[in-house]
Amino acid sequence: MKRLSFRTCVLCSVALVLLPFSRPAAANSICGGCEAAIVGVTIGVGAAVGVGIYLIHRGHTSLTGCVRQTNNGLSLTAKDGNNYELVNAPSEVRARERLSLRGHKMKGTSGRAFRVDHVARDYGECAP
Repeated sequence: MKRLSFRTCVLCSVALVLLPFSRPAAANSICGGCEAAIVGVTIGVGAAVGVGIYLIHRGHTSLTGCVRQTNNGLSLTAKDGNNYELVNAPSEVRARERLSLRGHKMKGTSGRAFRVDHVARDYGECAP
């Protein structure tokens, strides 16, 4: 669902950039160089919005898989078969649950680790 909103934001930014080009030019203009300035400002605003969206969403990763209890705490087995040690997992994260988690991948004490920001979706119990 988050990707859909990200794509929507990007499409809206592109639409804002292209909007001035869709209107017919007026025959009588007060200042001849104003059109170039308006186009430049519009492109600059669109680029700033795009860069802002990228910077907000670039570091967030989503992992989906089954959570299990290990000697070191909780770990998640992702769809691709990799195991991630869960760091700073909120109380909503419980063993034997299939979850989609948002956070950041990092190096852990025993290999791969995932710092959990929040639970994106709870799919219920894992299939045996």
